[in-house]
Amino acid sequence: MENLLYNKTFKNLINILIGVLIIFLAFSVFNLIKDEDKDNTISVTGFSEINAKPDVVEITLTVISENKDLGIASNENNQKINTIITFLKENNIEDRDIKTKLYNISPRYEYLNDYKNRYLVSYEVNQSLNVKVRDLDSVGEIIEGATSRGANNISNLQFIIDNDELLKEQAREKAIEDAKSKAKKLEKELGISLKDIIGFYENTYTPVVNREYNAMKAMDSATTSAPSIQPGENNITSNVNIVYKIK
Repeated sequence: MENLLYNKTFKNLINILIGVLIIFLAFSVFNLIKDEDKDNTISVTGFSEINAKPDVVEITLTVISENKDLGIASNENNQKINTIITFLKENNIEDRDIKTKLYNISPRYEYLNDYKNRYLVSYEVNQSLNVKVRDLDSVGEIIEGATSRGANNISNLQFIIDNDELLKEQAREKAIEDAKSKAKKLEKELGISLKDIIGFYENTYTPVVNREYNAMKAMDSATTSAPSIQPGENNITSNVNIVYKIK
């Protein structure tokens, strides 16, 4: 009886081992076929670039006020910001294009001679507006008007294309055409035949053009005039990678 049970158990183990071996061989053959398919591919890259004039300028206008009395510093800052907002609206800047980006109050301390004790010097109130200017010809006047009304820091001046999706599509189409043209040339030069597309990768990039403007330097000068801001052009680039299966 024990021998019969032992033989039955041994046969079951053998059957399990055979099953595992069959599964292992099946996976090995599948991976081999998969690797062969991978070896029978070729990758082609395409590139395109579109130049376009920006139609919007983004600017950050900041008012920094400082006083030992927090109430005075805060009221002074709010008055200047409200004056700037009124000026912007009077110059056709819509509500949707004016956004409070930062409001911060922080104390400023200085240390005594022993560097162990500190005392309060003043409070600094910092308030920033993010502004979109859609009339590029008025950018200089907007900057000059804002600085003359209390904006003492102008930063993040960027030229952008407000709706660049159509240009991105055009850049992608041209990049795909470039890749397909290269693929046809490779077919001829290598004596191969390309079949199906089994992979596609894309990277479309629209860089932001930045300009610098020193508001503090402008206010220190005897006469403040509107700066000349040149928009130039933005470059929209597209890189694509197409993977073909070789017949």
